[in-house]
Amino acid sequence: MKKTVLVALLALLFLNTKAQEKLTVNVHPGVELFTIVQILADQFPDPNPSTYSKEVMEYFGKYKDHPAVLKVKGFKKVFTDLTELGWTMSDFPNIKIYEPTADLNWYKHNGKENTLEYIKLCRDFFNDTKFWDFYQAHTAKYEKWGEAIKAEVKKSGVMDQLQKFYGFNADVKWYICIDPLNSWGSHAITTKNLNPQFSHIVVYNTGYFNRKSTEKDEPIFEYQGFDYLVWHEGSHIFLDPAFKKYKKEIDELAYLYNKDDDGMKRNGIGSWEYCLNENMVRSIVGNMYYKYRTEREFKRQVAKETASDFIYVEDLVPYIIANYGPDKKYKKFDEFFPTMLKMLKTKHPKTN
Repeated sequence: MKKTVLVALLALLFLNTKAQEKLTVNVHPGVELFTIVQILADQFPDPNPSTYSKEVMEYFGKYKDHPAVLKVKGFKKVFTDLTELGWTMSDFPNIKIYEPTADLNWYKHNGKENTLEYIKLCRDFFNDTKFWDFYQAHTAKYEKWGEAIKAEVKKSGVMDQLQKFYGFNADVKWYICIDPLNSWGSHAITTKNLNPQFSHIVVYNTGYFNRKSTEKDEPIFEYQGFDYLVWHEGSHIFLDPAFKKYKKEIDELAYLYNKDDDGMKRNGIGSWEYCLNENMVRSIVGNMYYKYRTEREFKRQVAKETASDFIYVEDLVPYIIANYGPDKKYKKFDEFFPTMLKMLKTKHPKTN
């Protein structure tokens, strides 16, 4: 009996460890590298004062004339989230660079050749400044700064809620990129556009926002805005197998594509498959709001999506609520998914 209990406890410990491995809360070396280069080029908002920002400037301040710094200084358009190019890099400290495909948004602003040259110059900056030595010297602090967020995410249960909805475990991981030099805001990073090997990772970047801080303060990071990202971006990954399996049935519904709506253009929805995917994701998020948020929050969320011209959310949300779940007609997502397609086809038949 004792042996059985011990085995069960070890199995539980193993499962908990595996669950924890799905979430990383850390300073991403690539993002930090590009952030520092932009700061030196005066192409990034000033960080809120902290012990860390002071150390950064004391260490890297002498490299303001580095080719990488001069390169980004000469760009016509530089945005704060250009630092996401750090995800084109892998295998730190022996950096490998993935060259994103031609439709990368950043190419539109400064050209593909310029952008790729800049990425390579940032790798040179990494080597020339011994960036890795600086980063490694701060790893204990990075881990400490992320502990509070890790605890809050675990408490929230949002990742478990998403997996529970689909009823299976997808190859999805979560990375909260704490950004101690970022004083301007939080945002999601779409890794699949930057480096396909990271397409299964949902990345949320958040900064240090204490405007009253001093150089004697250590950065503090708060848990905020992550729930929606988990449900939304995570769903894109969970839905991928179903979209591949039922591609023929999805293509047959292409007549439902409301491509001329302002919301489709504003959100860059350029195909029917993309349109349907977003409608389904937003409907599933609506269902999560129905289950885990107040009625008012649920209604506001659904209204927001339909107002943005994701018009099939209005059909899909009530259909999901009524038909899918442990006590509903459909209990397995793979069986339920094609019924959503049939429902849309029945409710909106082709007229010509």
